[in-house]
Amino acid sequence: VMHFPKLRILWSRSPHETLKIFKKLKRNHEEVDVDKAVEIGTNDTLDELLLVGTDGYVDDEDISDVNDAAKRMLMRLPGINVHNARKVMTECESIQQLSELTRDELKRIAGPVAGQKLFTFFRQPFTA
Repeated sequence: VMHFPKLRILWSRSPHETLKIFKKLKRNHEEVDVDKAVEIGTNDTLDELLLVGTDGYVDDEDISDVNDAAKRMLMRLPGINVHNARKVMTECESIQQLSELTRDELKRIAGPVAGQKLFTFFRQPFTA
């Protein structure tokens, strides 16, 4: 507890009381975004995850080959997370190339849900 000063420990006499406590604590807060929580919960940093080569190590040449602005833009696209970004970066040379892929190619590279989100995003007009 000394190493984590912001840590708060809750204790209750029964599971029913625990449920009441959590309901009160959650009352004024938004619902948890599970994807964001999982992404935050990973131990690896974003840079490490995106730069690890096929051999499992970060090489100096891997670092120099990555366009930081494009990497940041890629991570902001809908459906992209640290887990599928590396595969997208190995399959596509640029965001332009990514945007021109078919629905099936995007689903194959990024996964079924993320691929559909990307396809919809790239094909959506500016005006509704």
